[in-house]
Amino acid sequence: MVIFKKALCAISLIAAAQGALALEIDVDNRTDSEVVLAFSYLDKDSKAWMVEGWYNVSPKTQGKINLNTDNSLYYLYAEFSNGKKIEGGDGSVKLKVQNRSFSYKQDQEPDRFTREVSFVRARGNGGKATIRIK
Repeated sequence: MVIFKKALCAISLIAAAQGALALEIDVDNRTDSEVVLAFSYLDKDSKAWMVEGWYNVSPKTQGKINLNTDNSLYYLYAEFSNGKKIEGGDGSVKLKVQNRSFSYKQDQEPDRFTREVSFVRARGNGGKATIRIK
């Protein structure tokens, strides 16, 4: 994965009500760019906040991501192949990422991760969430 330049991206986060044991996130990438996503969520087994990435969604496609959480609150960070990002905002948190796949407990942040980014606060409903990227 390449490090991208900062830019703004239009996004709408829509929650759908239905019961589930995990948080099922539908990603609808309506752009001409590949998107890679990272998440932070409260793991339902360990009860620890996890940070993990990257989930890839190709241009003009939809993807499904299942996070092992029964908590409706999660955090999202995304980078696009065209340089745009989804980041920051009210309630955001700064967390570290690396350029290849990763997973760690939020309170055990790896020292070797030097890139810090701002994750957007989001909420699902009834175990489901939809991320539409335009």
